[in-house]
Amino acid sequence: MSLRLLLPLGGSALALLLAATTVSAQDYDSESSPRTTCESHFNKTQQCPFEGRARLARQLSVTRCVEDDNWGQRRGMLWVTDGCRAEFVAEERGHGRWPGRGRDRDRDGERLVCESYENKEKQCRIRVRHDVRLVKQKSVTPCTEDRNWGWDRRGVWVSDGCRAEFRVY
Repeated sequence: MSLRLLLPLGGSALALLLAATTVSAQDYDSESSPRTTCESHFNKTQQCPFEGRARLARQLSVTRCVEDDNWGQRRGMLWVTDGCRAEFVAEERGHGRWPGRGRDRDRDGERLVCESYENKEKQCRIRVRHDVRLVKQKSVTPCTEDRNWGWDRRGVWVSDGCRAEFRVY
């Protein structure tokens, strides 16, 4: 749509159009850990140096960033593709896990969808051996670990409108 077509509509129509196209970044991590920004421009794959296990901290793109789909890591490198743009943090040892568990985990894990409707808490029972990771957010409400989702050895819980797909190890 050209600017010439918008001018006869007036300033309020232009403001409405601009507001409709504005995308806010989704913050998945409230911690103030050092962040690494890695961005895929024009749907091209980008690699960024990264040490440690990456955790999605803040999504910057309209495209949802989904681990092992359009972002991941291997051998000290973080990769993003297909328009994923985000900030990542190195996962702290033991973060989000219950005490006494080792770092070994099944590479594939088991997928689980857990959804909170009408802002109610939902318990999704599944045996957790080592870890749970959010792999795809399905809700408009940002899902933030320890705020509106979490887990223990009996399963995953979500609340306040968080709906997501998780990988359980």
